[in-house]
Amino acid sequence: MFTFEQLLEWLGLENGWQINQCEYRSLETDSRLATSETVFVALPGVSSHGWDYLDQVADNGCHIALVPAGLNLQHSRLTLIEVDDIELALATLARHVYGPVPAHIVAVTGTNGKSSICYYVAQLAEAAGVPSAMIGTFGIGSLHDLQEAKQTTPDLLTLHKLLSSFAAQGIELVAFEASSHALDQNRLAGVPVSTAIFSNLTRDHLDYHGSMTSYAQAKRRLFEFETLQRSIVCTDSDYADYMAHGSVAPVWRYSSQATSGAEFGVSDKTFCQTGLQLSIKIHANRYDAFLPLLGEFNVQNALAALAAVLSEVKHEARLVKALSGLKGAPGRMQPCKAEHAPLVLVDYAHTSDALDVALRAIHDHASGRVICVFGCGGDRDKGKRPLMLAVAQQQADHVWLTSDNPRTESPLAIIDDVLTALDSNLAPVSVEVDRRKAIAQAIASAAPDDIVLIAGKGHETYQEINGVRHHFDDCEEARNALNTYVENA
Repeated sequence: MFTFEQLLEWLGLENGWQINQCEYRSLETDSRLATSETVFVALPGVSSHGWDYLDQVADNGCHIALVPAGLNLQHSRLTLIEVDDIELALATLARHVYGPVPAHIVAVTGTNGKSSICYYVAQLAEAAGVPSAMIGTFGIGSLHDLQEAKQTTPDLLTLHKLLSSFAAQGIELVAFEASSHALDQNRLAGVPVSTAIFSNLTRDHLDYHGSMTSYAQAKRRLFEFETLQRSIVCTDSDYADYMAHGSVAPVWRYSSQATSGAEFGVSDKTFCQTGLQLSIKIHANRYDAFLPLLGEFNVQNALAALAAVLSEVKHEARLVKALSGLKGAPGRMQPCKAEHAPLVLVDYAHTSDALDVALRAIHDHASGRVICVFGCGGDRDKGKRPLMLAVAQQQADHVWLTSDNPRTESPLAIIDDVLTALDSNLAPVSVEVDRRKAIAQAIASAAPDDIVLIAGKGHETYQEINGVRHHFDDCEEARNALNTYVENA
């Protein structure tokens, strides 16, 4: 509980208002949830703004609202408190109302790898004896109690509430995904990020950002946080220097190659069907390690997580040993296996770069053909559709083109967009609009020593068609098809 006087004190404002000294229980940014016991904070939005709903806020019984200064807003039923930086004001109030946050906060940005890196950071922190949690695509909470996440990065108030609740539970380290949308919309304001990670930057979300330049600028904002103590950047990305030069904190670089300029690197790799044997360099030290994950990109992700945890806690040899116990992230090169049947991998790759990385990685582990099943999402960047087919035909031995999440678009129209890049001189392409049938037919066509990649949806357990989410799990479909494969063998 807090009073109006306390609210003004926390904001550094003098009490020039005549108002009944009521007590308040919470802060709210959703006008529908405002009550007489909440203080409403009117944040800017994309299609609408919090101050557009002041009438609804008042109708719900609320009588105090924070609004951005300079808008010259007035309301007959609300006491409006103008603040210069509305997001920072909310973050400041959240600390007082909901309590402190964990000591170590790791934020990960980049086009690909954010979810996996967060997942690995949490695992390695736990292995070092540091209670941890994560916020991102895979879920919210500690690893043994992950709850469903509705967004890659939550809204500003929810993020601060989550961090405070984690601290109250004894969590000492939190890893979360910092999406370009969240950074652009200032949804991380006031979060005391101590370690920032950049994985890579490839074409995605241009329907929102408009250009790669704007996309990169949004990502770079993470490295300008005053609270940063360490920035961690992948030198294998063309944007590594751009991010590093924008950092306010000392930079560690990592690479899956034997790169002399990287503090974290790999001098030797041996691929097998169960993972990779590595010789890892950490500053001047070298270690032998086994990584039970597939793909060179997972070497990058694991190194990023290792560097992040080492930036917070000092257990170098212990953490390297813990790499052998890492569990693969859900829907990220997730294996589905059956005896005497092809290996099936389910992966979230939904950009041309991610698909290229996944297919190249599979070739390193494959003894037979590589078969790729993919589609493109509706109501998203149409420019990447032909790019994905071009990559699939170049890197796979056979391509099955199907639906992903068509959303409000026609699946056939999406496929037509993809097929504009069809090259008859490259890998053959089979079209099956029904994703279930495409998965079944691709697996049925494979030999036992082939590898089938089902790309695009990964951990998702639904397919969105005309605004309705229908249950659909690529792993379930793959296992059903593998059972049929074994029965017919």
